[in-house]
Amino acid sequence: MDKVLVDTNVLIDYSRGRDASLGRLLEKQKQIRIELFVNPIVVAEFLTDKNCQKSEILDKANDFLRLFSFVSIGKKESILAGELLRTSVVDFIGDAFIGATCLTNELSLYTKNQKHFKKVKGLNLV
Repeated sequence: MDKVLVDTNVLIDYSRGRDASLGRLLEKQKQIRIELFVNPIVVAEFLTDKNCQKSEILDKANDFLRLFSFVSIGKKESILAGELLRTSVVDFIGDAFIGATCLTNELSLYTKNQKHFKKVKGLNLV
């Protein structure tokens, strides 16, 4: 079964009706053909939306996030994220943790910002 970490930009585009491609992956997940993940960085970025100050919107956002399995960030991911930043493979700390999460947990990455991750060796971009 394919395991895919979904980047924040994909979640935002889908939740705002801008892109339906995530819907196809969610259908595959229902059919147990794929497993979709988020990590703490993706969750935090997704919930920064000022609209989430309204409780009903925050509830909807949290319900949406429950569709995904959660993968934690630990010491391995932190060390690798530091290396990715130190060696200028990625430019942003959030991207470093997303890339490191994928590499240490053998996850592919579904993102709209592939240019942010193109130098990460061994990372499979969807």
